[in-house]
Amino acid sequence: MRKRFDIFWFGDNGPTWIEAVETLETAKARIEKLPQGNSGSYSVIDQRTGNRLSFAKKLQASGIRTRQSLPS
Repeated sequence: MRKRFDIFWFGDNGPTWIEAVETLETAKARIEKLPQGNSGSYSVIDQRTGNRLSFAKKLQASGIRTRQSLPS
């Protein structure tokens, strides 16, 4: 089964994929355990809807955005 949510770090060098998880709750818990830098943020992308939830330092949600569908 394909995991629905991808976690990315968006830093100075562009996006870095971290891992895929099955639920948004799991993604939030995983981000809590990841290192928090002074710049950049984590994002969770829902592969089903294309929505992106961005997190800056310790899960302070900075917004939800819809992205264009990426080519398969």
